[in-house]
Amino acid sequence: MNIVFLRVDERLAHGQVITSWTRQLQVKKIIVVDDTLSKDSFMCEVMKMAAPTGVSVEILSINQTLARVQEDVTNENAMLLFKTVEQAYKLYQAGYPMKRLNIGNIGSGPGRKGITKRVFMSPQEIEMAKELSKSGVYVYLQMLNSEPEVDILKQL
Repeated sequence: MNIVFLRVDERLAHGQVITSWTRQLQVKKIIVVDDTLSKDSFMCEVMKMAAPTGVSVEILSINQTLARVQEDVTNENAMLLFKTVEQAYKLYQAGYPMKRLNIGNIGSGPGRKGITKRVFMSPQEIEMAKELSKSGVYVYLQMLNSEPEVDILKQL
């Protein structure tokens, strides 16, 4: 498997991700990385049914994702999709060799600070993003592939 894109988007496999990013990057597989969601068989089926023709969806825990990436020797383009910064951070902490992380959409809520008009982060998420950046991971903001990448450290 050739992981070509890692994205945090609380909406997960919605229209923009499916149409814009998968088309541009020729993604054939989306792996949703989420410890909680991977245990929800109903939501797993819903997400799999939402996949466009030619793109498969798997919903895996962090440990399952690490194993899946190591065992899959195909050359198929894939993306890792996270609902939260925390799940991406935990995957990195578990040993995944992350180089780039796209932050697409995180909604507002109690205790969240506006980073852009579509990204709101808690103090804990901001610290996780900073730690990833300090560790050599390029964490950037970019809603659509037609927009420029913005280093998250410039927005914090």
